[in-house]
Amino acid sequence: MTDRQQKLPAALFEIGKLIGSDLDPGILLSRIAELICQLIDAKACSVMLLDADRKRLLAKAAYGLRTERMHSLSFRVGEGVAGWVVEKGEPALINDVTQDPRFLILPENQTPVASMLCVPLLARGERVGVVTATSDRPNTFDTSQLDLVRFIATTIALDVENVRLHRVAVTDPLTGAYNREFLLARLPQEIEAAVDRNHPLSVAMVDVDHFKAVNDQYGHGIGDLVLAEVARRLRGAIRAGDILVRYGGEEFLAVLPKADAGRAWEVGERMRQRVCERSFSVGDGLALILRISIGIAQWRSGENMPHLIERADVALYGAKDRGRNRVEVAP
Repeated sequence: MTDRQQKLPAALFEIGKLIGSDLDPGILLSRIAELICQLIDAKACSVMLLDADRKRLLAKAAYGLRTERMHSLSFRVGEGVAGWVVEKGEPALINDVTQDPRFLILPENQTPVASMLCVPLLARGERVGVVTATSDRPNTFDTSQLDLVRFIATTIALDVENVRLHRVAVTDPLTGAYNREFLLARLPQEIEAAVDRNHPLSVAMVDVDHFKAVNDQYGHGIGDLVLAEVARRLRGAIRAGDILVRYGGEEFLAVLPKADAGRAWEVGERMRQRVCERSFSVGDGLALILRISIGIAQWRSGENMPHLIERADVALYGAKDRGRNRVEVAP
C-alpha cells in the first residue's frame, strides 16, 4: 500500500467532518485545500467558485498561496486553465505549464508553477467552480492523483454549492462584503453574544473620501473596480471573526466583536493605512491614492442596533469635519 493510499481514509474522514461542521466557509475550504496538498504532494491548492453571474471564477480559499495573492485570483470563464476547466466541465492535467497554451502567467505571481491539475466542481449537474493543485516541479502529478482530486471534488461539490448560494444571498456581488440584510440579522446576534459573555463590541463606519470624483472622472466601471479593491484591502485589515458589510454606495460597516473602543480604533487605523498605502490602478498606466474616514462606536448597555450605528455615523462625520483620512471614536 502506498503512502497516499494509507493517508486517504483519514483525509476523507477529516473532509467529512469539515463538511458537517459549522466552520466559516473560507476556513473549511482552506482546510480541504491543505488536505489535498498533503495527499498529492502539491505545493499549493485553491478552490475557486463562480460568481453570481456565473461569468467569472473567484478564489474563495487556498493553501500555499499568499493571502493577498489569493484574494486577487480571478479568471473569466474560458480564461486560463481554470476558466477552460469550468467552461468545458473537464479536468486538466498539465506536466509542464510552459508547453500548454491555456496556462496564463499572471503579473506579480508569487507562487512558482511548473505543473498542475485542475478539476471541475459539479453540483446537480451544474458547474459551480474548480479545484486547482500546483507544484513548482514539472511532472509532479499523474492520473491517479487527478482521479483522487476529482473524487474529493465530487464529495464536496454539493456542499460547496450550498455555501455559494448562501453567500450569494447574503453578500454584495460587487465587493464580496456582506450586505445590509445580513447585517440586520447578524448584528443583533453579536449584541446578544456580547451581553451573554460580558464582552465588548464595537462597530466602525467607513466611507471612501471624495469617491464621487472617481466615478465622475473615470466612469462607474473603473469606480466599481476600485471599490472592489477597497473592500479587499479592508478585509485584509480586519481581524478573524470581524464582519465587513457594504452599507451603501462607498460606505462600509465593520462589526468588531470583543473589541472595546481602543481596540476598535486600532483596527480602524489599520484599515485606513491599508487603503492608502498603495495606489489604485485606473487604466492607461494611471493610478490614484484614496483615503478613507472612519467612525467608531462601542456598544453601550441597553443600546439598540440603530442607535449604535447612528453613533458610529456621527463619529464618521466628525472625522470628515476634522479633515478626513482619520479615525474618530464616538464619546
